[in-house]
Amino acid sequence: MKKLLIVLLLVAALLGAGWMWLRTPIAETSEAALAAFPVYSIVRARNEQLLRIAHRGENGSNLLIHRSTLSGPRDRTITTPNNDTLYSTAFLDLSAGPVLLTIPKLNGRYASAVVMDSRTDNVILLRETDEGRHEIAFGNGKTGTIPGVDGAPPRHLVPSKEGWLLIRTLVDGPADLEAARAAQAGFTLEVPEASRRPQREAVVLPVLPDPAMLLRRANPVIAENPYLARPALAATGYGQGGEAFEALPVWRQWLWRFILPRAFDKLKAGLNAGARSTDDGWSNPPPGIGTASATDAVRSAVALGGLAALPKEEATYWMAVLDSDRQDFDGAHHYRLTIPANVPVGAFWSLSLYERLPDGRLFFVENPIQRYAVGDRTQGLKRNADGSLTITIQPTDPGPEANWLPSPASGPFNLAFRAYRPGEPIRNGSWRLPPVERVEQAKPPGQ
Repeated sequence: MKKLLIVLLLVAALLGAGWMWLRTPIAETSEAALAAFPVYSIVRARNEQLLRIAHRGENGSNLLIHRSTLSGPRDRTITTPNNDTLYSTAFLDLSAGPVLLTIPKLNGRYASAVVMDSRTDNVILLRETDEGRHEIAFGNGKTGTIPGVDGAPPRHLVPSKEGWLLIRTLVDGPADLEAARAAQAGFTLEVPEASRRPQREAVVLPVLPDPAMLLRRANPVIAENPYLARPALAATGYGQGGEAFEALPVWRQWLWRFILPRAFDKLKAGLNAGARSTDDGWSNPPPGIGTASATDAVRSAVALGGLAALPKEEATYWMAVLDSDRQDFDGAHHYRLTIPANVPVGAFWSLSLYERLPDGRLFFVENPIQRYAVGDRTQGLKRNADGSLTITIQPTDPGPEANWLPSPASGPFNLAFRAYRPGEPIRNGSWRLPPVERVEQAKPPGQ
């Protein structure tokens, strides 16, 4: 009995020592996964655009593409798109020299032009008031703006060799679409001949990659941009070349295969966790969203659930996933939300409804009136006596007296409230939306 006890104690000690030894590799691999995923997500978005324009006979980076329609259910390149603005986009290759962006005279129409670096941080933010020419250049790890001298345009630095230019131009209702298109067309991108880049190899990439794919696509970008390097993570294969995963010891590969799916599960759960933790059911924007001050976890969550999110001074995003009874939204139920009068925004606000896919991404839902969002520009809405708006959220038409935002006939969905150029009450949290009320229980099948 005494010998058995000694053996058991020795086994326990060895197992404990093994676990202690693994703690560091586990932590390193978890960090590497969250650091690499935003980089991978930018590569995936770039590939999707390159494939899409190749079908139209267009070729290469540094090509500004104007989308002349508002996003709808079939638009699934960017998760959680808005239905308020026209998008213009270009994937920039700055390695051979700068490009020149011109912002047209917009006569007060809302617009924003951002450039994201290779890990999704918004490093340049320009507005409709920044009319004129702007040079966008590789900053070799640095950001900032160098003022123009003697008529030269200001030079804005992007820390990575590649960047993602994304322009949003406001559409003030259906009757304004043609005017918005004309305004959008005024944005131009001049590319010196030396900066014209040939078509990169582009293949369809999965939203959630396996470890080999993650490192194969992210590592070349990390290697080109030293500010993304993390020497402490070299043993995980992070930043160590396109075939880094295959070169890892078998136990390291096993660790990746164990950790990465769980990291993705945690990210998917985290997308809705914020809304579940507040009294009113509306999430608070994560700290540093869209900026260099964000953590790897925030960047990765945004890359999965809100790729290309703006920084909080330009837009505040609130998400809701459950009603006032703390039950998840489901298309089988009917809901109501009253938005107070005089939402404190400097630009505009909107409320969008998205179906929630199993991988965590959010997209618009087909509906008979082709309405995917309501906002302060939506025509025909009926206000209450105090100026507030009561929105009816359900799959069937509630009648002409209701302000209807259609939901799917069944299944989970999310609501997203966007406040563009939010006022101080929104930024400091003193202005909040009320909870979403459920007004009808689901009916049993056959009734």
